[in-house]
Amino acid sequence: MANKEVIITIVIYNLILIGVGLITKNRNKTQDDFYLANRGLGPWVAALSASASSSSAWTLLGVSGAAYAWGLSAVWLIPGVLFGYYVSWTWVAPRLMELSQQTGAVSLPDVLFHNYDDKERQLLMRLTVIIITSTLIMYVAAQFQAAGTTFSSVLGISQNLSVIIGALVILIYTFIGGFWAVSVTDAIQAVLMMFVALILPWMLLLIGIGGFSDLSSAINATWDTGEKSFTGLHTGLMGAGFALGTIGIGFGYPGQPFVVNRFMAIKDKQAIKRGKIIALIWASIIFTGMIILGLSAKVMYTTVGNPESILFFVSDRLFGPIFSGIITAAVLSAIMSTADSQLLTVATSVSHDWNSGKHSSIKTARMAIIMVVVMATLFSLFAPDTIFNRVVFAWTALGASLVPMVLSKVFYWNVSARAALISIMSGFLLTIFFHFLPDTPGDIVERIVPMSTGLVVLYLSKRKKTNLI
Repeated sequence: MANKEVIITIVIYNLILIGVGLITKNRNKTQDDFYLANRGLGPWVAALSASASSSSAWTLLGVSGAAYAWGLSAVWLIPGVLFGYYVSWTWVAPRLMELSQQTGAVSLPDVLFHNYDDKERQLLMRLTVIIITSTLIMYVAAQFQAAGTTFSSVLGISQNLSVIIGALVILIYTFIGGFWAVSVTDAIQAVLMMFVALILPWMLLLIGIGGFSDLSSAINATWDTGEKSFTGLHTGLMGAGFALGTIGIGFGYPGQPFVVNRFMAIKDKQAIKRGKIIALIWASIIFTGMIILGLSAKVMYTTVGNPESILFFVSDRLFGPIFSGIITAAVLSAIMSTADSQLLTVATSVSHDWNSGKHSSIKTARMAIIMVVVMATLFSLFAPDTIFNRVVFAWTALGASLVPMVLSKVFYWNVSARAALISIMSGFLLTIFFHFLPDTPGDIVERIVPMSTGLVVLYLSKRKKTNLI
């Protein structure tokens, strides 16, 4: 049974989140309020909420677990993530903000397909809704599953009950507060995640091991060849493929609708410039910290059963119950900050995008949130999978489907509805196809080929360059 201090810490944290939902409830007077916080996000909330939304349990549990399981080859995750952040904040954010303001769009599909005629627009919007909804249900299910694992491990309650508790908390503050609640709570959660990434890994490295020099000596003395290599057991072209495939995870960042909607909600270009700096610093701290945690733990502890539980394993051995409660809250932050954004994205897709913005309502959006929570809960209870694999697949599928269209807007390409359709379908279906084939080094085929195919389709079919919105 969990220590009472841990329970109290977690309860207080969740009450704060629900409180934010209640406080922001009165801000939801219009659809713009509910979907995009009236396009008034400042740099700190925009950057931290976007960062937290993109960093699910995969970041704290999956990345540290990957570093523990893989060894030094996991470091490629850091440049991959930073590349995705940099591209998105430098080129994608200003363009999406501009288009959103000019067209009144409240969702990513709204932005991507605003310039097509009604019939074409409806077809593309509905196709995208199906892809977003089906993918994010699985994504949310992974978050609920991770929440269940966290609660059951720390609090000593059953996995199924833990899943239900986590789902209900997320449902309450998302349902009540809309985009304002999601953005503010995500910012809070981002700060908590950063706090843990600054404390736990460096305490283990500096106090438990003695610093980078001792870590390096231990790696050289105890690890096998694959663990000490930056490309695992892959060499030559296979090694380069592994590195590129791992970095390729970051390529999907601009295509995540639950992340880039912050770009549409940010108030001005100055906020984007400041937000980019904040986001890059945050990502550097979080991902470097988790890699260091996994590598250091691999040196210190050789008997960990599940690599994705290494965060809890280390925390239990270094700190007391209060800090363990904070660690648990940080993991829940990673889970909730992603799940709530995804729920709101699906709600927007179902209530707004399916009918191309006609007859949408906040009531319909909230009913969609309930529907997705129920479906995701069922999947998490009865169809579990590893956090790392499920999240990376969903992330890749969304990126391959939507990144080419996002980049076409950044580059001012004028592409036909037919080309857009082929691009989206090829990206999505090829990701699924390659997912079930034998893995390549770094899963380079799955992470690079589908997205590249969609981008080539749009480039070859683009018509005369235009500056039209």
